[in-house]
Amino acid sequence: MYNTQQIRIKKGHQLYHYGDHVTFLAKNLYNATNFHIRQIYIAFGAEKPFQPLQQEVLDLIEQHFPQMNAIKRKAVEKKREKEWQKPVDQRKEIKDATLFQSPSSQHKWVHYGFWDGLFKASKNEDYLPLPSQVNQQIMKMVFQNWKSFFASLKDYQVNPHKYTGRPKLPKYAPKNGRKTCLFSNQVCKVKDNKFLKFPHIKEKLNIGKLGLRGKLQQVRIVPTYGEYTVEVVMEEAEKEPVELDEKHVMGIDLGINCFATIVDNTGSSPVIIKGKAIKSINQYYNKQRAHYYRILRHGHGPKEGSFHSKRLQRLDRKRHHRLKDYFHKTSYRIVQLARKRQISTMVIGVNKGWKKDVTIRRKDKQHFKSLPHTMLIRMIEYKAEQYGIKVHRQEESYTSKASLVDRDDLPVYEKGIPKHVVFSGRRIKLGLYHTKENMYIHADVNAAGNIIRKVVPNAFADGIEGVVSRPLMLSIV
Repeated sequence: MYNTQQIRIKKGHQLYHYGDHVTFLAKNLYNATNFHIRQIYIAFGAEKPFQPLQQEVLDLIEQHFPQMNAIKRKAVEKKREKEWQKPVDQRKEIKDATLFQSPSSQHKWVHYGFWDGLFKASKNEDYLPLPSQVNQQIMKMVFQNWKSFFASLKDYQVNPHKYTGRPKLPKYAPKNGRKTCLFSNQVCKVKDNKFLKFPHIKEKLNIGKLGLRGKLQQVRIVPTYGEYTVEVVMEEAEKEPVELDEKHVMGIDLGINCFATIVDNTGSSPVIIKGKAIKSINQYYNKQRAHYYRILRHGHGPKEGSFHSKRLQRLDRKRHHRLKDYFHKTSYRIVQLARKRQISTMVIGVNKGWKKDVTIRRKDKQHFKSLPHTMLIRMIEYKAEQYGIKVHRQEESYTSKASLVDRDDLPVYEKGIPKHVVFSGRRIKLGLYHTKENMYIHADVNAAGNIIRKVVPNAFADGIEGVVSRPLMLSIV
């Protein structure tokens, strides 16, 4: 089980300039790797004469190609020499080196080892300044993005309706931006279980009073709104198993005024976490940002002047930390409630692209579209995983229209395919649902219960007495 501890590095901190420097170098290497991959992929993907930049990369490969294979052969010979020093019965057979293959129209996708060997042989100016394992981790980030691109492109050809457009090639990082820098536990060490030692610098980072709560796996320096966040990834021992009931399921409906509506089939009362506090945070941010942005852009044309300032960056950072704090508290309360009620599965309603074409009141649309609900879902997922609670993301089409009490069918919405479905009840107000049996139930409670039924149709086979009771309202402070 892995856990992450975060430490903020503000301006004035002794490691601030170090974080700024290594993330800048990481950005340079990220762009350099992406540049070389793009040039080869596009050069052999289009039946056109090579462009100057493409020819430059090909010339670089041709120049250092013999040296790259020579390095590979030398590495294999070293391994064989070590094996020959061992007793005969302990020797392992070392196969001949698998030599690199030059890029071609049949081999336009070049693997990670090729570019790593090229950068080493050519002594790339963006590759050498970083420690060996650090630069390799950054290059692997680029290759992971390309693999995701190919996977999306393959899926797009089969299911184009799932996408808003054809997937595009991985982009470059901004010229003056920064990129996350990753350190393995071999280059970043922990001293006295309290101090973190980075390569190429004498200063150490104080982890805190609690120290390291597990085995160090990885350290990341992440740019965060003009500051830097050091993320210490640790491997912890598994916690003692919590007693759960496989039949107990919890459904969560996310919103605005009712930020999270929680319903389960244990017979307990529903719980609604109020969203007024988070609406206040968001409204203050939107108002202040519009005011400062108007001042910043006053008197400038559409393509003139600056579009960002330190004041706006500080405002973004403040909102990010306040939302993150609120989400951590909310996710903690939800998971602890699930533990108390012995919930084995949590179902969270979420639709793909649900914030793009949302049709709600104009006053609430800005809040709903700008609140990062996905951040809350991820927090719930990793906190629930610690106790063995499964979290399932479920599309929630028609859950607000169908009647939970009357067990209405729950079809799946498909774009472009109209469904004329008649439901037993109807939503008469923003927070009130009227059932067929002339019963009134909270509309979000009805939706959360239907989200459960999407995954476990017979979840309420033993009755819904607890669900139809008055929900408990909870404020997060």
